Amino acid sequence: MSRKESKQLSRAARRQRESALKENPKGSSRTSQGSTRRRQPQRRSPLWFIGGLLVCVVIVVGVFIYLADHQPVAGVIGPTDREVLSKVAHVKQSVFSQVKTGGTPNVLLRTDTTQELTGQNGKSEIFYYGAEFCPYCGAQRWPLVVALSRFGTFSKLPEGLSSDQDVDPNTPTFTFVNSQYTSPYIDFVPVEAQDRDHKPLQTPTPHEQSIIKQFGVNGFPFVDIANRYVASNPFYDPALLQGLSQKDIANKLSNANDSLTQNIVGGANYLTAAICSATHDQPANVCTQTPIPAIEQSVMRSPLWSQPQVDVASGPVALYTRRPEDDLSA
Repeated sequence: MSRKESKQLSRAARRQRESALKENPKGSSRTSQGSTRRRQPQRRSPLWFIGGLLVCVVIVVGVFIYLADHQPVAGVIGPTDREVLSKVAHVKQSVFSQVKTGGTPNVLLRTDTTQELTGQNGKSEIFYYGAEFCPYCGAQRWPLVVALSRFGTFSKLPEGLSSDQDVDPNTPTFTFVNSQYTSPYIDFVPVEAQDRDHKPLQTPTPHEQSIIKQFGVNGFPFVDIANRYVASNPFYDPALLQGLSQKDIANKLSNANDSLTQNIVGGANYLTAAICSATHDQPANVCTQTPIPAIEQSVMRSPLWSQPQVDVASGPVALYTRRPEDDLSA
């Protein structure tokens, strides 16, 4: 292309642009301004960041709440576990001797009454009043079973959990409903008044009600050892059992240095000493073993039960070892 032709094309293009500007000057200005605005960086409000952060926090909190409410339960509800029962019922003497009281506070109180609590056959009676939903009962059953196993035999002892809606939910424990216990030295009479859902379960007999009334019992658990000693508090906090199964707890009982073992066995030694005082130190191979004689002396100096007592019929109070509603087929 010649230089002359190039100049002609350039002048033609310039005239075409000028003609377009004359026909639509506003549109051209708006297009130019819009193009300019699009090139400028947009400033975003900090509120979007704060809102997003709050949403993240809500999601994280929701996840934690969900996980807390859906943690797998370690313990079980079911029939007797022979392996667990064997380990609980056969704690080694070396563990009893080494633990002693385990630093566990003595929750037993002297009744200062001459009215012996005996069973149908005249044996010293250990009366337990509790409920399956109760986590404190769940904690107390462990040392109670350990202690009772030194005087007799549980042939059936179903496993259970405390309520999942109470403090220390799903505390791994046992239930005395459908349990079977025999002893040549004592009678054991348990009453589980309510089930895991707070529904009525076992109704105390008139004789059992007289004991409950005598000591002004208004909660769970309550243990009466032949009317010599009573306890209305567990030996330790049920929170110590959280996250454990019955097998986990039973396995710990062979280790005298374990803190949970010290609480359970320490409580069992207190109960053993109190029972020995009621059985006149029988059997000797239990009541004369270290540390029971020393603990028995300390238990005899326990504070007196301070609740007002109500007069009951004179003579020994005979409690029935089982109620008709108990089904022993479990």
